[in-house]
Amino acid sequence: MRTIDKIITKVNCKFGAPMGRNDKGDINKVGNKKVFDCAIPLNSGYDKGGAYWGYPSNLRVSYTKDLTFISFYREE
Repeated sequence: MRTIDKIITKVNCKFGAPMGRNDKGDINKVGNKKVFDCAIPLNSGYDKGGAYWGYPSNLRVSYTKDLTFISFYREE
Protein backbone atom coordinates (compact mmCIF):
# COMPACT_ATOMS: atom_id res chain seq x y z
CA MET A 1 0.00 0.00 0.00
CA ARG A 2 1.29 3.44 -0.92
CA THR A 3 1.93 5.85 1.94
CA ILE A 4 -0.52 8.41 0.54
CA ASP A 5 -3.25 5.74 0.68
CA LYS A 6 -2.53 5.38 4.41
CA ILE A 7 -3.01 9.15 4.83
CA ILE A 8 -6.16 9.57 2.71
CA THR A 9 -8.28 6.83 4.29
CA LYS A 10 -12.04 6.40 4.05
CA VAL A 11 -13.86 8.66 6.53
CA ASN A 12 -17.15 8.12 8.36
CA CYS A 13 -19.81 10.12 6.53
CA LYS A 14 -22.74 8.93 8.65
CA PHE A 15 -23.53 12.53 9.64
CA GLY A 16 -22.06 14.19 6.52
CA ALA A 17 -18.51 14.56 5.29
CA PRO A 18 -15.93 15.86 7.76
CA MET A 19 -14.30 19.17 6.92
CA GLY A 20 -10.70 18.34 6.02
CA ARG A 21 -8.37 16.09 8.00
CA ASN A 22 -6.16 16.57 11.04
CA ASP A 23 -2.46 17.35 10.87
CA LYS A 24 -0.16 15.18 12.96
CA GLY A 25 3.19 15.80 14.61
CA ASP A 26 5.57 18.75 14.58
CA ILE A 27 7.92 19.63 11.71
CA ASN A 28 10.51 20.71 14.31
CA LYS A 29 10.61 17.16 15.72
CA VAL A 30 11.10 15.34 12.40
CA GLY A 31 14.86 15.26 12.88
CA ASN A 32 16.76 13.70 9.98
CA LYS A 33 13.72 11.87 8.51
CA LYS A 34 12.97 12.65 4.88
CA VAL A 35 9.81 14.75 4.38
CA PHE A 36 7.79 13.90 1.28
CA ASP A 37 5.27 16.18 -0.42
CA CYS A 38 2.53 15.53 -2.96
CA ALA A 39 -0.70 16.93 -4.37
CA ILE A 40 -4.06 15.62 -3.15
CA PRO A 41 -6.51 15.30 -6.06
CA LEU A 42 -9.98 16.62 -5.27
CA ASN A 43 -13.27 15.76 -6.94
CA SER A 44 -15.91 18.49 -6.41
CA GLY A 45 -14.01 19.53 -3.27
CA TYR A 46 -13.73 16.00 -1.78
CA ASP A 47 -10.63 13.82 -1.45
CA LYS A 48 -10.89 10.13 -2.42
CA GLY A 49 -11.57 9.14 1.20
CA GLY A 50 -14.63 11.40 1.43
CA ALA A 51 -13.29 14.38 3.45
CA TYR A 52 -14.47 17.78 2.19
CA TRP A 53 -11.85 20.45 1.46
CA GLY A 54 -13.77 22.90 -0.72
CA TYR A 55 -12.10 24.98 -3.40
CA PRO A 56 -9.66 25.72 -4.96
CA SER A 57 -8.22 22.30 -5.78
CA ASN A 58 -4.64 23.15 -4.78
CA LEU A 59 -4.41 20.87 -1.73
CA ARG A 60 -1.06 19.29 -0.84
CA VAL A 61 0.32 17.18 2.00
CA SER A 62 3.80 16.93 3.52
CA TYR A 63 4.57 13.75 5.48
CA THR A 64 7.21 11.33 6.72
CA LYS A 65 7.11 7.68 5.63
CA ASP A 66 6.39 6.55 9.19
CA LEU A 67 3.48 9.06 9.38
CA THR A 68 4.73 10.69 12.58
CA PHE A 69 4.38 13.99 10.70
CA ILE A 70 1.47 14.87 8.36
CA SER A 71 0.61 18.42 7.33
CA PHE A 72 -2.07 19.46 4.83
CA TYR A 73 -1.78 22.86 3.15
CA ARG A 74 -2.89 24.86 0.14
CA GLU A 75 -0.32 25.57 -2.56
CA GLU A 76 -0.07 29.26 -3.38
